[in-house]
Amino acid sequence: MPYKHNQNRRYKIEKARYKVTNWPEYNNALRQRGDITIWFTEEALAAWHLAKTGARGRPQEYSDLAIETALFIRQVFHLPLRQTEGFMNSLTRLMKSTISIPDYSSISKRSISIPRHLLSQALEPGSHVIVDSTGLKVYGKDEWHQEKHDVAARRTWRKLHLAIDEHHQVLACELTTPEVGDSSTVADLLAQILTPFKAFIGDGAYDGEPVSQAVLNHQPDAQVVIPPHKTAVLSTAADTQRDHHIEVVAQQGRLAWQRITGYNLRNYAELAMQRYKRIFGNTMKARALPQQKTEARISVSALNRLTHLGMPVSVKV
Repeated sequence: MPYKHNQNRRYKIEKARYKVTNWPEYNNALRQRGDITIWFTEEALAAWHLAKTGARGRPQEYSDLAIETALFIRQVFHLPLRQTEGFMNSLTRLMKSTISIPDYSSISKRSISIPRHLLSQALEPGSHVIVDSTGLKVYGKDEWHQEKHDVAARRTWRKLHLAIDEHHQVLACELTTPEVGDSSTVADLLAQILTPFKAFIGDGAYDGEPVSQAVLNHQPDAQVVIPPHKTAVLSTAADTQRDHHIEVVAQQGRLAWQRITGYNLRNYAELAMQRYKRIFGNTMKARALPQQKTEARISVSALNRLTHLGMPVSVKV
């Protein structure tokens, strides 16, 4: 945002340079991300197949744990469904295990009904909730095809909404169609966060009374840090947090408001989007929305595990 604010004087602003202070640890963490050492605990092997219930009809052979494990491996190693089945079969041979592996069609069908786990339950969340969204392509021609043949993109997109904390952990995620607005998903994201937080940070797309009210309903003492629009006016009572932001921006300027409120932490959400797309790509594998929702949740869960291996500590030089 500072560069946009100083667009007419941008040539005077030098590009900031940063130095990673923990390069040996981060370098080792990057190596561990490619480690294919996989093991199954005795508890996982015992829960791999479902026990017969005696109910009418054919029972499901594999548990949700088995399907979720297959989807997790598929996302981390960028495998199609059939290759995922073959990869897991090779693992069982190396382990000399007696468990069977679900076939690719079972993995695809069962991915619709996988129970949704709250990401925040497996983490120690920080004191901030930083939200943002990005687009993921489902199918369509790439940029090279458009330029070569001079045709329209005709792409289909999905919108990924993430909530991040100050430790780069993903606390909640939602996948929607493109026409769903960012502010409409705030209540669903907050419902996935069970621990208290001190501040909610979002960009101008979240500006408005509905978002502020949703945050305060979930956490009454939270600070809502959202930049007001340049044409924003005070409310009738003039006693809300948004009114205070409008007054500070009018008196001290937008850049000073960013420093006072800590709004600069919002770039953590943009970094999370960048990590997601660099690791898992900007294209979804599934074609139907229910499977795509599961794919996004599995990818975000894997992203948290990769983040916990190590993150760079950068300082400005």
